[in-house]
Parts: sequence; structure tokens; C-alpha cells
Amino acid sequence: MKLHLLKRLACPACRGELEFATLDDYPREDVEIESGGLRCKVCSQEYPIEESIPRFFARTGDGRMLRTRDSFGYEWLRYPGGRPQDKAIFLEETQIPEGDWAGRFVLDAGCGMGRYTAVALSLGAEVVSFDLSESLRRLVPVSRETGSLHVVQGDLLHPPFKRGVFDIVYSQGVIHHTPDAKAAFGQIAALTRRDGIITVWVYGTPGSFESFSSNPVRAGRDWVRRHLRLAWAVVWTRQLLSDGLRLLTTRLPVGLLYLLCHPLAFLGAFPLLKYLTFSVERDFKVRLIENFDWLAPPFQSKHTKEEMRAWFSEAGCEVVRQLPHGLVPKVGMVGRRRDS
Repeated sequence: MKLHLLKRLACPACRGELEFATLDDYPREDVEIESGGLRCKVCSQEYPIEESIPRFFARTGDGRMLRTRDSFGYEWLRYPGGRPQDKAIFLEETQIPEGDWAGRFVLDAGCGMGRYTAVALSLGAEVVSFDLSESLRRLVPVSRETGSLHVVQGDLLHPPFKRGVFDIVYSQGVIHHTPDAKAAFGQIAALTRRDGIITVWVYGTPGSFESFSSNPVRAGRDWVRRHLRLAWAVVWTRQLLSDGLRLLTTRLPVGLLYLLCHPLAFLGAFPLLKYLTFSVERDFKVRLIENFDWLAPPFQSKHTKEEMRAWFSEAGCEVVRQLPHGLVPKVGMVGRRRDS
């Protein structure tokens, strides 16, 4: 942890100011704080700093939250790392131009092992990488080498940051894995400064035919437009089958499920059979992880663009652009915070 991050942090329990409770060494701006503790000045709750990471994950008896933390840790600690296409995917999905990142204070809300954190850093941003799982430990060596990266562990429904401190908040395919995606959106939107930018995408549901037929479709997917009712029926069928399968897979031991995802990853190499799986990536290991990603987490909500627009409006944000997608809806929007 870096000394100057303290002024941006707040107690996730009561939003009070934090102070150092214990430190192994006197804090210096140019030296990473490896271990110690933080204390809330209001409620006196204490939070440890371990392996340079301030940890705000509450000890909970909720098995689903523990499963979420453990399954994503298992997944992202095995992910092959950054890939050449990450920058292009990041810019497409955040819908923020390449030149708008330099000098911005940015929150990666649900960073995993940090593949998009690396892109944001390369574009000149100062990044706070925030995640529930242990996968963010992969970012610690980078944070020790650069003053532009901070690594924080915690819960998106109780983020340990002061309101309105970030220029940009992005969350790519994450908040649908919380118990309440709408509430998680409201929490991270509140962290964005006035006129700051928030950009998110979540899993989509086909919803009503009226909603599905007005979704923005990516260039080159004209066949979806030509066969809308068939496409709508196919997506609904896929979703119902997936939800049924997840009734089983979310109850399996994490290690066993990972092994069972290998046949799905193998099928993903075949032109037609791949659409029976949950990843069409070319790389076997990435297909394996993405199938696991779909089947393991206990929380997986799906939403329409109308729902997301309402989230933006209720959070005082104005939608600027919406992400086009292929056959299966992928609801993504970028907006500006108008209320502070």
C-alpha cells in the first residue's frame, strides 16, 4: 500500500475516515507499506494490510460469498496472463477513447488478476485495482515497481473508498456476480466525481421480444436482424439450459468443476460444437477458464438495456454510449456522473 492512498480510503462499514493502527516501519511516500493495520476513526473497526494489500473483506458466514471469492481466486490465479488483444478489447468494451486515460485516477472495480489494469496503466492512468478474490496478489509485484498502481481487496457492495474520488470507474463483466447488481452499480457510481466517467457491462438476457429487437447489434451480425424471432428463441433456450446446468455446477467442489470443464474446452475447438459451450476463444486454456467462469460463481444475474439505463438515471449519471453486441446480449454503457 502507498501512503497517499490513505486519503482516498474510507471505512466500508460506516464510511468514516481511516488512520494507521499499526505499522512495522515509519511510512514513507516512496516505500510500499508491506504490512500493518488500518483503523476507522468513527467505529474503530480495524483492517489488516498484508502483502502490501489493505484488506477490507469482512469475515462472513455466507457460503455463497465465500464460494464467489474462492472460485474467482482459483480461476484468475490460473489465467495465462495478459494477451495481445487485451488493449483492443478494453478500449472497445469501456467505450472510452485511448487518449482519455492519461493522468486520470481510475478504479478497476473487479480487477481479477489485472489484465485490464495493465492496459489502463499502459495508457497513463493511475489505477486502483479492487477485487474480492486472492487473484489480485498477481498485481503486487507490479504495484511495488510503480507509483501508479494500488491493490485493494474488498466487496463491491461495500467499497472502502471515499465518494467522488475517481475520474473513471470501470467494471467489465463483474457486478452481475454480486448478490445485487443494481446495488453494486449504485455503490461504484457514487465513487465517481462529478462529470467523471463510469463504464460497465453485464451479462444480458433476451427479455421481451420488444426489448431484444431494439438491441444494438455489432457490425457483421446482420443475420441476427434478418432472423430476429429465431435469434430471440435461441438465446432464451440457451439461457434456460445454462441456468438449469448451473443448479448443479454451482454446488460442485471448485476443483472438480474445473476438471469437468476440460471436455467443454475441447469441444470449443470445433466450428459448430463450440456454440454448445460457454467460450469460443481459440486458446484452449482461455476456453477452459471461461467455461469455468460461467459455471462456477453462485451469483450470475442477467439484465436488459432498459434496466441498466434505469441504474444510470437513479445514480445521477447520463448515458453517453451503448455497446453493440452479437447474438447473445451483452449490456454495456458508458456515462457521465451529473449529480454529486
